[in-house]
Amino acid sequence: MRYLKLVFITLLLLLTTGCVSYSELNELGIIDTILIDKNNNEYTITINVLTPEENNLENSKIYSATNNTLSQCLNDLYLSTTKKISFSHLELLALTPNISRTDYDEIINLFLNRADSRNTFSTIIVSTPDQLMEYKSKELNNLININHEEEGSVAIKQFDSIIKDILEINISYIPRIKIDQEVIIEGYQSIYEENRLLSKEESIGYNFTTDQLVQALFTVDDIGFKVNSSKTNIIVNKNKINLDINNTYQIISNNTNLKEKDIEKKYNQEIKKYINEFLKNNKYNYFYNLIKKYNYKYYQNNNNIQLDFEINIVSSKIDNSNIKGGNQYEQQ
Repeated sequence: MRYLKLVFITLLLLLTTGCVSYSELNELGIIDTILIDKNNNEYTITINVLTPEENNLENSKIYSATNNTLSQCLNDLYLSTTKKISFSHLELLALTPNISRTDYDEIINLFLNRADSRNTFSTIIVSTPDQLMEYKSKELNNLININHEEEGSVAIKQFDSIIKDILEINISYIPRIKIDQEVIIEGYQSIYEENRLLSKEESIGYNFTTDQLVQALFTVDDIGFKVNSSKTNIIVNKNKINLDINNTYQIISNNTNLKEKDIEKKYNQEIKKYINEFLKNNKYNYFYNLIKKYNYKYYQNNNNIQLDFEINIVSSKIDNSNIKGGNQYEQQ
């Protein structure tokens, strides 16, 4: 196993230096993107195989196979590519909304049983799979990272994190995209115990709730806010859920004459609105499973648990005198 890893690493290093044995590469099918769909009880696996050439190291070829099981699809792909397929350089796994709970069990087993899979690749849901392979895996991952750092509605989800979610709380949230002339980030798709698309507001609320928010921009009553940092601590005590959120923010624009304390109040209310949007439509599946994880005895002995949420937000404003309109409010 260690020897195989060294071989894969050596091949990749050779790719970056421009000195490469093309006969060796022709025998090995290095995959960077995998798409899995299911229709009429049949799986379709589409792969993007790197086929570097002397003048184009990013050259690739797409292969697809449809069959009753994932393993049969892979066998068909082996035959069509005439190469030994390697998952060692996988960057992106794309799944469609057609994938069900039992399918996720199959997919997880597929990757866990492969010696060449590192399981740290990013995973997305794509509602328009036909155009996915027009984009490179790095492009799509970069778009999600940019959204995470600016808009705050989704974050990269690695496959090993999905496995951990499913094993511990029976639910996971994966970024979902749509491709319509351009890539549109739709929000999170909840999977396994439920299967639905979260709105942008719910997705931001989920990120606030689960301590995954890096930055976010939003406008409230002619005041533009930017969340600079956020830290959430969740405390679960039987049916009592405490969400303690500490964050910093900037005022990007302000066309009001409100006092600073009133502006901060609006800001905190907006954060609570995002969180409550997530809680309202979530049916509390995420939190019921947290209770099950941390206090199984209480969960088992109470058939109708009524959750009691307490949201505590502590916000600190960062002054920025260079931002036009940033100080157009009355000081307290």
